[in-house]
Amino acid sequence: MVMNMVNASTLRKWQYLLGIVLIVVVGIHLAFRWPSYEESITYSAAISHIEAWDFAYAAVLYILLYAALTHGLIGFRTLLLELWHWRYARVTVDVVLIVIGVAVAVIGTIALTGAILTLIH
Repeated sequence: MVMNMVNASTLRKWQYLLGIVLIVVVGIHLAFRWPSYEESITYSAAISHIEAWDFAYAAVLYILLYAALTHGLIGFRTLLLELWHWRYARVTVDVVLIVIGVAVAVIGTIALTGAILTLIH
């Protein structure tokens, strides 16, 4: 018998919580674009957002990165486990998605940090 790495009901709760977090954080992110999207994506506007809201704006971007990544991986895990029913499918899918998730989180963190530091210096 193969033990589950994480209980399915726990993952479902995380999925719902992350969905709510994503809605809130995307709303905050879009609020930074108010009132004009075209003006908000200019270089000077990006610099002013990061300088004026240094910690808050960066926090929104990092939360968006991690919440979207985790929410997507949990959903992808659910889809894969619906398709695959072989003996070690659950453990294999969990391990592969954890490795992919950590790799994408590290690369995303490095890229986002580099972009933010480039804009403020």
